[in-house]
Amino acid sequence: MQLTPLEELKRRVQVLQFRLRQEDLDGALLTEKMDLYYFAGSMQQGFLFVPADKEPLFMVKRNLNRAKQESTWEKVLPLQNFKQLAEYVKDYACRDLNRLGLELDILPVNQYQRLQEQFPSATFKDISNLIKEIRMIKSDYEIAFFRKAAEISLQVNRRIPELLKVGKPEIQVAAQIESIFRNMGHQGLIRMRAFNTEMSYVHVFSGENGFYSSFLDTCTAGRGLTAACPQGAGWKPLAPHEPIGIDYGTIYEGYILDETRLFSLGPLPPELEEAFLIARQIQEQVIARAAPGVFCADLYHLALETAVSRGLGDYFMGYREAQVKFIGHGLGLDIDEYPVLSPGSKHVLQPGMVFALEPKFIFPGKGMAGLENVWLVTEKGVEKITLIPDEAVIVSY
Repeated sequence: MQLTPLEELKRRVQVLQFRLRQEDLDGALLTEKMDLYYFAGSMQQGFLFVPADKEPLFMVKRNLNRAKQESTWEKVLPLQNFKQLAEYVKDYACRDLNRLGLELDILPVNQYQRLQEQFPSATFKDISNLIKEIRMIKSDYEIAFFRKAAEISLQVNRRIPELLKVGKPEIQVAAQIESIFRNMGHQGLIRMRAFNTEMSYVHVFSGENGFYSSFLDTCTAGRGLTAACPQGAGWKPLAPHEPIGIDYGTIYEGYILDETRLFSLGPLPPELEEAFLIARQIQEQVIARAAPGVFCADLYHLALETAVSRGLGDYFMGYREAQVKFIGHGLGLDIDEYPVLSPGSKHVLQPGMVFALEPKFIFPGKGMAGLENVWLVTEKGVEKITLIPDEAVIVSY
């Protein structure tokens, strides 16, 4: 088990404390599992109290022994209930707490009300956006995990062509890719922060199934197996000369690479091949423009303008009313982190950001043509973390 070094945790908490003082907050109470992992090194159930001026206090409801093993912070205490939580925090702070930050994007209302009961004199402020902005900038320690994930992804990708056979159901292809990943140490799930969302870590969608969107905020969901899980691979058999999209999240030590590649059994129809080439051109144009100080919204508009100028605006990032309004998103411990490359985004590229760029075209009855790669913003521009070649892979049958 690899533990997050104490120095890395201290660096993260110091950034949070600086932001808390800027907001005139006495401290923060964190409970979202990946925020706990990010700031405490353990996602065991409980609360992390981060005062604005001293070391945090990790109070754990379940499982205390594992939390003590996983977190390199000194102060890890057992937690029985909300009353004890308030007692711990007040005793540790040694002063009245007037303003506390909470993750109101994920905190259940009943827990919020119980915190109000236990801290009646405190005012609560939503710091979820603040936390997402902190997690948006990756350290060298985190970037190393992305690079390791890219090496694993390359190995898996090389195995995919041998799995593609005419008549083979999508779900069997997905299961075999998942098996390869799991045998290489994949954690078996992808984490998302957004409310009421979930995602499997291997999506296979062939032909017309690449047209299906779903409740997920993504242009390619796949048909899935059932209305109880309307995403990912279905029972459709692979057929010659149709696009086979494979969208998968490679994960190493919790850090996610989100990548999509296009395959086909025999050559693609000319219109899909042309759309794929345009998607690659959009990627090249966006990356050529991307650099520290560039607005993410400008990159979105650049991509959209190119798609429209090539006569494919109706198919870009979904078909007409099903289009999603972004071309890229941040990555980290969650797959839906900042920055977002969207028309309404206020994010500006900064060194240390890691994002997926995914120009895709969706055609009714035909499927998806596009790709997705992961990029790191550096001091001078952007660096491609993904190691897989961009080309569509044509498999003989």
